[in-house]
Formats: sequence, C-alpha cells, structure tokens
Amino acid sequence: MTKLDAERVGDYFSRRDTVSGWWTPDEGPLRFHYDAELQVLADGVPLTGDERVLDVCTGRGRFAAHFAERGCRVTAVDVNPDMLELARETVRRRGLEERLEVREADATALHGLGEPFDLVSCMELFDHLPDLGAALASMRRALRPDGRFVFTYVPSESLYGSLGNAYRWWKRRRSPGELLISRTYRLAEVRALLEANGLALERVWGVGVLCLNAQTRLFGDHPLSRLLLGGARAEAQRWPYHASPWLAPHGAHVVGLARALARPSEAGGTSEPAS
Repeated sequence: MTKLDAERVGDYFSRRDTVSGWWTPDEGPLRFHYDAELQVLADGVPLTGDERVLDVCTGRGRFAAHFAERGCRVTAVDVNPDMLELARETVRRRGLEERLEVREADATALHGLGEPFDLVSCMELFDHLPDLGAALASMRRALRPDGRFVFTYVPSESLYGSLGNAYRWWKRRRSPGELLISRTYRLAEVRALLEANGLALERVWGVGVLCLNAQTRLFGDHPLSRLLLGGARAEAQRWPYHASPWLAPHGAHVVGLARALARPSEAGGTSEPAS
C-alpha cells in the first residue's frame, strides 16, 4: 500500500503551477471518461433543487456547476490558488454567481462554511489525501444528520489501479525520494473508512473498466496509448458506467453514494463517539 507524505503532498497541491498544469478533465482525449462521472450523478443522485451542497476540492468547478445548474445552492472549496481562480471563472462563464460560491478551505478543516449541508461531494480527491480518515470526519461534520455523501476513488481492484500500483512500486524502488501524489483503495477499505466516520455506503458505479490510463497528466501520443484509448472509448459508448455489484468496483474510477449515520448526539444522546 502506497503511503503519501502529508507535508510534501499538501505543499504540492497548495502551490501554483502544479495541478492546474495537468488537471484538464473537460478537454483532451479523456473527456469522455470524466463526463461519464457527471452522467452517474445525473442518473444516480436525484435532486429536488432545494439542496445545500458542499463541493470539496472543487478543482475547476465542474461538479459544483453540475449541482448549481440543477437549482442547488453550492459552496465549492479548494486549497490550490490556481484551481480557485479557475473555479471562479467557471462560475462567471456559466452565469452561476447567485447559486455557487467559491471559497478557500482544506478538506480536513471545513468549519465555518455555513453547514450543515444536505449533500457533500468529494470528487477526484480520495486518492490524493494523505489522511482520508481525517477528511471524512471533517466532511461528515459538515453534513446534516440525514445528509448524503458522493465521492470518487481509484480502486485497487481495477486494471487501471493495478497498473498504477505497479508503476508506483517501481518508481519508489527506482527513486525512493521522489514525490508520489496518488494511491488506490479497495472497496472494503473505503466501506470501513466511511463507517468509521459516520457514513454508510449505499451504491457504487464503475466508470471505465477498460480504461487503463485515466491520468490526464500522463496521457501520451504513443500508438499503444491510442489503441488502448480506442477500447476504452468503445466501452464508454456502450456502457458509460457500470452499476452491477461485481463490475462497478473494477472501473478505473468508482463513484460512490453514502448516507450519514445518526450519531448518538444527533439521536438524542449526550456524547459523540471517537472517529
């Protein structure tokens, strides 16, 4: 299992000219893959339009805009100054100023944002967090007692995750001091971490079982890459995502939906259990 250096990873994602140089899901050859995640939200996460939504690590604001365009009142947060600027540009470009506010905040320190929220989204972040448990505890505190939590992660069970883990193992042996900024999780790990932090997993969907490279920063123009991309694109045209319990955990990305569990203090008790 890859362990991430909290100080170095935190510094990387909070600096300019880092993630903004490669996180471009709305353009390029992998757009079809990341668009499928939005389709999962549209199909699998019903909204009334009255929800208050917190989008954690909003990036360019694509998921925050998805919720705002469906009538929700959205607070989108990030720590990277480039991403904050790009998210605010998304707000202006799509005319969402009245429904979408962009603020600076860390996933592990979400107090003071006007919570509780009906829905918290955490997309494309799990695999970059050095302490996922701390972030989940913070996001659970931002949720209403009956709130929902939607997220993505890269599964160890997938072809993409397995190849990525082999690459990270080789990279760590070859250059022990080189920074690694991502890791994978098994479904059982995700379920256990959610439950330990007051969240119960309800559904998962898998995107791109045949997508062997979903990293926008590593995609090359090699003939083999184009061949593999063709297979992933053909899969996406037939099955944008997989909902079956067996196939879903094997997608290059898994979209999950969880529900907040009532804590004793929320159910009339007097104490809050340790997370």
